[in-house]
Amino acid sequence: MAVVTLGSYSGTEFAPVDGKQRIAVPSEYRNNVPLNADGQRVLWVGIHETLPCLVAFGQDQFDLLKAEIQEERAEARERGIDFDLDEASRKRFEFTKAYTLDDSGRFLPYFAHRDLTEESGGQDFTSGACAFVGLGRRFEIWWLPILARCDVDRPRLRRTAASWEAARAKGKGK
Repeated sequence: MAVVTLGSYSGTEFAPVDGKQRIAVPSEYRNNVPLNADGQRVLWVGIHETLPCLVAFGQDQFDLLKAEIQEERAEARERGIDFDLDEASRKRFEFTKAYTLDDSGRFLPYFAHRDLTEESGGQDFTSGACAFVGLGRRFEIWWLPILARCDVDRPRLRRTAASWEAARAKGKGK
């Protein structure tokens, strides 16, 4: 049984993308997303600052990021420095969207989340799978074909992703 630690994500998991282009968040991550006041799991998903992947976190992290902006604003005021509140918010939230996970932990990413890189031309989310990489207070969501082509020096993750994809293809009789 997975240990539930709200707002804390660790390990690496994989999950297929279903025929309706939905990403299913593995239970190890999904169960750690805090419930909102309505008892729903709301996952905030954005585009990573530097890597061609998505980042996801719960409402607790979203609130923390908003508080950090206010702290930066207060510090700038104390120092007499100009602070652009809109730019600070844009930097953190421009392509961030809240998704309510269904009972199986699935969400349908909107178009900007399916078009991670300029050269990709958008991903075919009707097939394939995603890798979920825990980073403590948030996690990355990698579409495996992007991970396979990525220049990021993470050979263990790339090997694990390739092994998972190969096992999945073998299981389908390919």
